[in-house]
Amino acid sequence: MPKVIAITSEKGGVGKSTLAVHLAGAFHERGLNVMLVDEDGRVGSSLRWAQKAGEHGGLGYSVIQPDDVKPRKLVDLDVLVIDTEGRPKRKELRQLAGRADLILVPSGTSALELESTRELLDFLRDEGDAMRKTRVALTRVPPVGHAGEDARESLRDEGWTVSNTLVRLYAAYQKAAEAGLLCRDIRDPRADTAWDDILSLSRELL
Repeated sequence: MPKVIAITSEKGGVGKSTLAVHLAGAFHERGLNVMLVDEDGRVGSSLRWAQKAGEHGGLGYSVIQPDDVKPRKLVDLDVLVIDTEGRPKRKELRQLAGRADLILVPSGTSALELESTRELLDFLRDEGDAMRKTRVALTRVPPVGHAGEDARESLRDEGWTVSNTLVRLYAAYQKAAEAGLLCRDIRDPRADTAWDDILSLSRELL
């Protein structure tokens, strides 16, 4: 069975679906058999991204709805990435903890974003095994300054597991979303740097 990585967040605008699409792309580039499940039915960002990608030959991996997940489709997978519903209910988070091997929580670095992330982490800490599976990934980090490093160390000082990689905020991600591509395929002076951040994070996770 594949390793299941669920990406979830209490707050919108932290790049959850962008991270899901790009992490799946990084796993695929590294030679892993990966599938992305878009469980965010209200928004469906990952599915829409994949539909746009179809105009350019696709992302290289499958993006499907939850109803299309069948056991036979999982047999040969190395990784199953789940783009969860935005702001999931507590019951859904408990269920997520039971079916995921890793819960990845993307968070921005502003005070409001970190406060929301801490609320989610506090809930997961009370769910027993869920906390052991949970890791924070700092996203949309300003490329200039030390906001990312400061947020990472602050969370670690509080006892949370935080990825070393900082996914910095570059225009290449927005351009990629608009075109239905991965940032590595966008004409942008920071595209390669943005992709390097994603590859680095993917290696930390698997």
